Amino acid sequence: MIAPDRPGIGLSDVKEARRYSDWPSDIASLADALGIERFAVVGWSSGGPYAGACAALLAQRLTGVAIVNSRHLGQYNFIERPGAYDELDSNERAEFDLAQADPYAAAELVAAHNPQLISNQRDHPQGLYDFLMKAEGDRWFFEDEARMVPFDAARRECFRQGMDGVRWELIDAWLPWGFRLADISVPVHVCHGRQDPVVKEAYIDFMASKIPDCKVVVWPDCGHLGIAKHWGDILQTLA
Repeated sequence: MIAPDRPGIGLSDVKEARRYSDWPSDIASLADALGIERFAVVGWSSGGPYAGACAALLAQRLTGVAIVNSRHLGQYNFIERPGAYDELDSNERAEFDLAQADPYAAAELVAAHNPQLISNQRDHPQGLYDFLMKAEGDRWFFEDEARMVPFDAARRECFRQGMDGVRWELIDAWLPWGFRLADISVPVHVCHGRQDPVVKEAYIDFMASKIPDCKVVVWPDCGHLGIAKHWGDILQTLA
C-alpha cells in the first residue's frame, strides 16, 4: 500500500491553483517511478474526489476504485448538480465566486475565513474527535491510546505546512474539476457509514446516480471512520 501526500500535505510541495484533474498525472508519475503498471486507488473523506479524478482520467491503469465516506463529489458537484451552489453558506459563496475570477485571491480569502484552523488542529484536536464520536459505531476507535498515536500523527501531517499548505486544499472544490462523474468508465465502489455526521446519504445517492458503473455499500455499524472498521472488506473488494 502506498499513501502519497497531496500537494501541501506533509512534506509534499504546495501546488497553487491546482485542480483535481492534476492529481492523476502525479499518481501516474509515481507509479512509473516505482515500476507499477496497474493498481487500485482508494480515496477516503476529502480524498474521494482525487480518487474520482483517477477513475475518470487514469482508467486504463486502474484495477479498482473505492471512494469511502466522501461528500465532495456529491455535495460540491456544481456542474452535475447545479443546486449545490444554493446550499453554500455566505463565506463559501464568496470564496467560490472569487475563485472563478482569481484563485489566488480566493485562497487568501479562505485563509482569512479560518484564522484559528491551524492552531485548533495543532493544539485542540479533541473538538474534532468529539464530533467524530457522534457516531456510536466509531467510538471504539478512540479507546486505544496506541491506535491514536499514528492517527494523531497523520492528522498533524495535514497541517505541517500551516495555512500555506492547506488553503488550496480548502478551495479545490471551488475550482474547475477537469472531469465529471459521468466521464468515469471503470467500476467504482462507493462505501459509506450510515452514522457519518459529515456525509449525508443524499450525496452518496447522487454519486451513485451519476457514475455509470457504481456499486454502493452502506455500513450500518459505523460513521466517518468506517474505513478503519471495514478496511479488510475494502481491500478484498479491490483485490
